[in-house]
Amino acid sequence: MKTETVFDMGLQAYSVHRLSLEDIGAIQGLFEKCLDYMLLVDGRAADPDTVAEEFQSVPPEKSYADKFVFGIVNLQNDLAGLLDTLRGYPDETTWWIDTRLLVPEIRSQGLSQMVVQGFAEYVRASGGQAIMLGVVEENERAGKFWNRVGFEFVRKTEPQQFGNKTQTVSIMRRTLPDAKWPTGST
Repeated sequence: MKTETVFDMGLQAYSVHRLSLEDIGAIQGLFEKCLDYMLLVDGRAADPDTVAEEFQSVPPEKSYADKFVFGIVNLQNDLAGLLDTLRGYPDETTWWIDTRLLVPEIRSQGLSQMVVQGFAEYVRASGGQAIMLGVVEENERAGKFWNRVGFEFVRKTEPQQFGNKTQTVSIMRRTLPDAKWPTGST
């Protein structure tokens, strides 16, 4: 993994680095540790081909240069989480979060909020004005988290296939007019 910190989360025990295809093995290991998430969303464990495909996938109108996969790395240089994002989607002033994932043992400690706050500052510094994401209906805990940190419901999608599951997705949005985020943790 690269050692250059991309954005600050305000925590000395963790840093954020941009991941590359060279990090697929570490990402696969993270997905294996987060089997509960994989089963909730996809109904199956992630295999190496699926991880590589997800890492490289972008909508037809975007390029791989717009894909930013950030690793949350602990002091031992272990991958403890991931933030998979897309710049300029669905419009040029918005960034899309595809996946936010932390290993189970560090969840519910406020780290997610710190990651999102640091990412919001990064997006703002890059000229972004909003962040959007989708939450599968079955992941109620994530929906509550995103709402707690200021994301608002936009719309629901038609059911979509995710691995072995068919899920409805709640699209959420947070505009970035200020630097303050509501408190909350996950």
